[in-house]
Amino acid sequence: MDTFLVRGMKALDHLAGLYEAVCVALLAGMLVINAVNIVCRGIFDISLNWVWPWTMVAFLYWVMLAFFPLVQRRKDVSIYILLQYLSPALRQALGIFVALAIMTASGLLIYTFPERFASLRGQIEIVGLPRKILIWPLGASAAPIFLSTLIDAVRIALGARYEPFGVIETPEVAE
Repeated sequence: MDTFLVRGMKALDHLAGLYEAVCVALLAGMLVINAVNIVCRGIFDISLNWVWPWTMVAFLYWVMLAFFPLVQRRKDVSIYILLQYLSPALRQALGIFVALAIMTASGLLIYTFPERFASLRGQIEIVGLPRKILIWPLGASAAPIFLSTLIDAVRIALGARYEPFGVIETPEVAE
């Protein structure tokens, strides 16, 4: 069972790397088209009206797709200082509680995805794409977050140590 969980987490790590690469490409694309727009406005006095809507679509994808790598790489925020005052059993219980909370939130997004998808109608102005494309990155992040957190919950329940998000190692300073 533990081998299956480790392999699952490694697969999700690779997926998080892919998401990070997509996010970097989206950010680079946004920067390039906005730089071109600025140059066109400054030199040729021509505004590229399509830049803003495409930037907003790319930004939406960038933000939503970045959720999964942030969770997977444990770069989120937590109140880890309190953990030092908890017994190992309470830490494990807290770990399972946090996992259940994350699974509940991402599970609700997955569960309501069809309803949200059905509610999006029409086209994105200027871009000309259907509004339905705006919901896909939400599902693309919620599903792997749910799986990753499920694996964490099972590992914690089987006795693995709970490692919270945002733990910052502070070096001791000699006085």
